[in-house]
Amino acid sequence: MLWFNIQIVLSKKSKKIVALILAAGESSRLGMPKQNLKYGNSTLLNHIKEHLTLNIVVQTFIVLGAYADDIIEMSKLEESEVIKFKAWKEGMGSSLAFACSKIFNKNDYDGILITLSDLPLVDADNYQKMIDLFQSEYDIVATKANNSLGVPAIFGADYFDELLQVKGSKGAKPLIHKYMDKVKVCKNEKAAVDIDTLENYSSLIQHNKYKKK
Repeated sequence: MLWFNIQIVLSKKSKKIVALILAAGESSRLGMPKQNLKYGNSTLLNHIKEHLTLNIVVQTFIVLGAYADDIIEMSKLEESEVIKFKAWKEGMGSSLAFACSKIFNKNDYDGILITLSDLPLVDADNYQKMIDLFQSEYDIVATKANNSLGVPAIFGADYFDELLQVKGSKGAKPLIHKYMDKVKVCKNEKAAVDIDTLENYSSLIQHNKYKKK
């Protein structure tokens, strides 16, 4: 019986999950690329990427559009992890679909974890919890914050074809709501903290200073 249980655990851990950080927008309300904001010892984008360690996913990709070259230089990104989307003005959904078309051609993955470049309080433990839920045979794992259901989210391979068809500005949310009977909801109020304005960024920095006291 013990050997049988060990085999089950090993089979669940064998799923290959890739991560995608959506970072193609122009940060219009901020007035500068939020990906390049100083955070910790590096940039906000690098902070997000570092929490998606290779212990959690097999590889992390970043889709860039506006300010792509500046972001690559500032965060010292490698060519192998960057997907450039020239038509980024078409919206988040279009950048998601384009990135997925490149990612799914690279390897056979069992799932994709989709997150944003401006969720600084979502950490490795949060991502690991989502991965564990996905490994427990859930088809989709989505985050609920402030009564809103969306990303970070994980989609199994059965939904890859539909991710390739996503358009507009809503990203993966319509797909999550379409298959609510297949979704495992992961509550995480940290995902409600995003960086859209300078006020948001200032509040984040003050929050961190307060925590260190």
